[in-house]
Amino acid sequence: MSIQPEDEEFLHDMVIQLDETIKKLVTEEREVAQKLGDVRVTELKEFWQQALSEDDEKFFRASLDYWDKTLIRVWAYLARAHDTRVKVGHTLMKLNSKLKS
Repeated sequence: MSIQPEDEEFLHDMVIQLDETIKKLVTEEREVAQKLGDVRVTELKEFWQQALSEDDEKFFRASLDYWDKTLIRVWAYLARAHDTRVKVGHTLMKLNSKLKS
């Protein structure tokens, strides 16, 4: 499998963009978590990790405010960005190993 130079450049640019996105999201996560406080962040982590009972989750959902939803959104974006970054990294490693063979 050969890769065109422009495709490899695209993948490298994508890595750079993803790294920048992750940095921005981590900063936003830190800022929102500060506004919410440690106790609320812990509760939100339990909700995010689906560690609540069905009844508790229904009650908890009803209590979510703007900043709670913002933090959950940031976590979702971070998870997606990390997953994409891993996939792009694996693709580049596979391509590099095939080029050396």
